[in-house]
Amino acid sequence: MLASYSDTITRQRSLLRTAARSLTPYLDDDAVNEIMLNPDGRLWIDVARRGMLDTGAKLSADDATRILQLVATEMGTELSRENPSIAGKLPIWGLRVQGTIPPVVDAPSFALRKPARFVYTLDEYVKQDILTASQAATLKRAVRDRVSILVGGSPGSGKTTLINALLAELARLNERVYIVEDNLELQCAAQNKVQVLVQPPVYTWQRAMVDARRYNPERVIVGEVRDGAALEMIKIFNSGQPGMGTIHANDTASMLDQVVQYCQEVVMVPPRPLIADVVRCCVHITRDRDHPGGRRITGIDRVVGVSTDGRWSLEPML
Repeated sequence: MLASYSDTITRQRSLLRTAARSLTPYLDDDAVNEIMLNPDGRLWIDVARRGMLDTGAKLSADDATRILQLVATEMGTELSRENPSIAGKLPIWGLRVQGTIPPVVDAPSFALRKPARFVYTLDEYVKQDILTASQAATLKRAVRDRVSILVGGSPGSGKTTLINALLAELARLNERVYIVEDNLELQCAAQNKVQVLVQPPVYTWQRAMVDARRYNPERVIVGEVRDGAALEMIKIFNSGQPGMGTIHANDTASMLDQVVQYCQEVVMVPPRPLIADVVRCCVHITRDRDHPGGRRITGIDRVVGVSTDGRWSLEPML
């Protein structure tokens, strides 16, 4: 029975590799961060330091459907007109997969996010002129001083890569680290760590955050702050277990607003003063096609507090 199951998995993965052979050059290229198929059949890639590029290649609707159906089988789910969207992690390449078929799109489309192959240090950010030497020193000091840090930006802005650079600093401190994410993208060289993979609805973000306390971590790292689990994160950061996390937002102030909105999914009156007291550093990064490094920092702010009318008091950290 076990051999039969193993043989089935092997066959499924062999079929998937064959179906995805047109994507192999991009899957094997460590500089490619993401592979995207649009409904018009055109393949786009996001390349480190170069941004988003049209490959000039096209994928037929039949080939795209075959790939997505095999991905769904690998993930143990179904892709059909009644269930036209899949999201999850693909073990073969460690990809984060988002795929959609008609009727919600004109033709099959997908986005395949590859796990980071390299960990860039803060010093390398300075060499690329993304950070100034002073900003890098400020972030290094914040990590050493156990300041809780949020990194914000739009999808694809480089939040995870920047968090990995901060984790490289953290790894030098010999602390116990607890990492929560829904795709294995965070890389931390700390020897004493627990890395938890969230898989809703079986294992949710909120459950993982609650469980974090029982692992006795000195730092808690959240791959992406989302939904009501944000409240649990704030509670943990306030209990002597500071950490880091990424969040989608337009600027440093809206990063905190987003935390408030997520907390409102759980409580009617979110603890704004507590959020301001716990999250002491907000770093915002954005994609910039005109920048040699493809990214630029648009804010590194210290959270000073919150006013009586609810506005955040922020000041630049030099």
